[in-house]
Amino acid sequence: MQSQLASKQVLQAAGIESKGGIYVGTNLYSTGDMFCGAIDVSGRPAGRGILYYFGSGDCDVATFDATLNQIGEGVRFAKDRDLAYRLFNGQLEGGSLDLDEALEISGLQETPALRSADSIPICSGFDPARYKQTKAWFAYRKLSGLTNEQPAGPSPYLPIWR
Repeated sequence: MQSQLASKQVLQAAGIESKGGIYVGTNLYSTGDMFCGAIDVSGRPAGRGILYYFGSGDCDVATFDATLNQIGEGVRFAKDRDLAYRLFNGQLEGGSLDLDEALEISGLQETPALRSADSIPICSGFDPARYKQTKAWFAYRKLSGLTNEQPAGPSPYLPIWR
């Protein structure tokens, strides 16, 4: 029982939640691309999720296998999330979709969050003032009885399914 509790705490600290035997989490690749959705016990994609392309800003919503191959029908959202295209097995099929239709096909409640090279802040290096502010923020959260794992709240990139 204690080992199960410890395993659950480790998974939660890594940002992975278990929902009925299916793990939900995030996998970031060296290219900057990020998968958010169903993952297996080793952290690889294993079902429905969103693949954010860092370079182009597009994202694909589909069912994925462990090697990020898309299986079946899916939707590609453009960088600004104002256009959507139908996918089948990872290939563009048909034309553009209405956003409501794209949300219906993908099973999402809302369009995926924006994520691209333009939306990520530029790293500015070490700043003593920012360090003190961050340290104070974590101390405040600890004294308030709040968790320190996700001080900014839940990740905006995880999919919210219908």
